[in-house]
Amino acid sequence: MTRFIQVGQTKVPVSEKMYKEYHQMDRRARYLERDIKVGRIDVDGEHYHFKPAKEDSFERLTDNGSAFTSGSDVEATVIDNLTRALLQEAMNELNEQDRQFIEDYFFEEKTTRQIGKEQNTSHVAVVKRQKRVLEKIKKSFFKKGVTKMPFPLAKK
Repeated sequence: MTRFIQVGQTKVPVSEKMYKEYHQMDRRARYLERDIKVGRIDVDGEHYHFKPAKEDSFERLTDNGSAFTSGSDVEATVIDNLTRALLQEAMNELNEQDRQFIEDYFFEEKTTRQIGKEQNTSHVAVVKRQKRVLEKIKKSFFKKGVTKMPFPLAKK
């Protein structure tokens, strides 16, 4: 049995194998162009279920209320979230004293002299501890594949 494939305005006779391959490729192209990008409705008895697209477009996300000012802001947000997650993991690897030092120094913005006074240690000992703790955090990032620190490891 001879099969035909429509090419432009003409029908071209092809073998059965060629016919099947062509239609598989055509179906795959339609899948990639439409089915992934557009949601569909599945009917289950009397119920309708909307299955969202596997791939969302920027336009659809903004239509649904997601706010993005530009593509670089989205990228920056993703990088910030990943950095935060890596930093949290690094903080979890620290012992309680080192975690407390980071909280005092960065979050409560205490000076090394204030921390030293609270702990009855010298300013120089606190600075050495600061370097040691920050080096631990840096090593934690490097273990996870980050080759350049995404933030400065010292206050300005």
